[in-house]
Amino acid sequence: MKYVIVGILILFSACARQKSALTDQELFVNNLITSIVNAGNPNALDKIVFSRAIGDGSYSTRFNATNLDFFIYFQFEGNKQIPFSEKDSLTWDIAFNRYKVATNSGETNRFGLGGACKSNTTDFGVASSTSAASQGCTNFSIDVASTTQGIGGAGAVYIGNPLATEWYFYTIGFLTPKPDIFLIRSGTGTSVYAVHIENYYSDAGTSGYPTIRWKKLP
Repeated sequence: MKYVIVGILILFSACARQKSALTDQELFVNNLITSIVNAGNPNALDKIVFSRAIGDGSYSTRFNATNLDFFIYFQFEGNKQIPFSEKDSLTWDIAFNRYKVATNSGETNRFGLGGACKSNTTDFGVASSTSAASQGCTNFSIDVASTTQGIGGAGAVYIGNPLATEWYFYTIGFLTPKPDIFLIRSGTGTSVYAVHIENYYSDAGTSGYPTIRWKKLP
């Protein structure tokens, strides 16, 4: 009996050694594989690079919108990504597909009550603290099928918000944000947010990573 118990303990010890923790290299490979798989999955909720509160009550949020095949949907109120499977709901407010912008409205979602309007001020503090009407925004543009200048000069046909998509200056394959501030109406139509697109590149210089500063209007 004693030898049987000793044998069992040796077996458990061997199994424990076989199930040792993954090495850093193995973890890196696993994470890389997961990222590659998720890159083509529009419902993978990993496309928010960061979303940081700024001292004045606004937020800075960066999206990984590099995939050409689908938009990345975002809800301001919950400060979170919304899966592609909910694109026909009212749960999201703004979406990005590389440099293109969509709002929850029109041909993007016929049930959505969102839209965009360009503020008459380029001062984010003013835009985020005054009413939409005082900024000349009593009507909001909704999403339609449109054409915009693609990277390299080729026309790109898309369904989205053509007003908000004109957020950049284009020069020799490089996008530079305009000072324009857009007021984005939520998908439910109950709130309005000041939005400035501040950057289009990752820290490594990769395109398709729009960064926005945003804040809810009072």
